[in-house]
Amino acid sequence: MSTLALEIRKHRNSKLPFLVLGLALFETAWLAAAILVQASRSPQGIQELKTFSLYNYLNMQSLLLGPTIAFLASRIAGVDQEERMGQVFRALGESPRRQFLTKLALLTGLGTLISMIMLFSAAFTGSKAGLLDSPSYASTFWVIIALTLVSVIAISAVQLALSNLFEQPSAGVIIGITGTLITCFLPYLNISMLGWISPWGLTVAGTPYALITPENSSGTDFTLMSNPWLLVAIAAIIALAWTFASAWLVIRKEEKA
Repeated sequence: MSTLALEIRKHRNSKLPFLVLGLALFETAWLAAAILVQASRSPQGIQELKTFSLYNYLNMQSLLLGPTIAFLASRIAGVDQEERMGQVFRALGESPRRQFLTKLALLTGLGTLISMIMLFSAAFTGSKAGLLDSPSYASTFWVIIALTLVSVIAISAVQLALSNLFEQPSAGVIIGITGTLITCFLPYLNISMLGWISPWGLTVAGTPYALITPENSSGTDFTLMSNPWLLVAIAAIIALAWTFASAWLVIRKEEKA
């Protein structure tokens, strides 16, 4: 049996599946409601385009992805502390590095699952609400998927490290929520570029869309960044850096224990 399968089996009697289901339903319903409310107000300009559903999705991810993964990470890391599973697996010869990567794979998979449910629900809701097609929708759809995956990896690695480094699981959750709230305000302060220095800010700094303002909201299509895929590549490099740093910190702590 693979280490990932064994990791999943640890949670067969835990509340993790219910937490994932609850978060997915709540966040998807919130996003769908936001899109439907906007569509019911006779939107004008770019707000009547299907791309607006992707714009709403990315904004929602900037707000919810950090806390979502923080809660999941506290549960995934906490199962070893509660039942001393980590000590058992280390006694069986599983290295701290392999343990971290296995947990990271599980956390990344769950975070990606919730995010993709939200994304495709947003796209479906936008279509059913009568939003119009536009060139920006097709040109940014896969960019949004790639940026989401990269952000999930970066946040998962950092939140998993925080959950391992602090004895209190709530500490990592608080840090994740605080980091998310700070980065969410960056676009409104015209300093979105500072999002590059934070794992919670990659969706803010790497977004392909310009912030909607009264000046550009009446246009025929969304104003896009000049090279969205370059922004995704930068985000991927930063995500890898956060992953390596997080793994090093956790492995170093476990080897000293």
